[in-house]
Amino acid sequence: MGHISNHDLERYHLGMVTGTELEALEDHIIGCGDCADRAAEAAAYVDAVRAGIITGDFDLEYLEY
Repeated sequence: MGHISNHDLERYHLGMVTGTELEALEDHIIGCGDCADRAAEAAAYVDAVRAGIITGDFDLEYLEY
């Protein structure tokens, strides 16, 4: 298995990965320091987005339409 994509790391942290895919991702994260570090970064990112949505504490000024 190659390195895990950022998308799949975010899905993993959101609990959207199940079954054999979950087992494969967890096995890879345990054995790959790079992916373990990126998994921690993805978790922090997802948690920050969740917190922003829940609290409404985000700056809409920087959004481009």
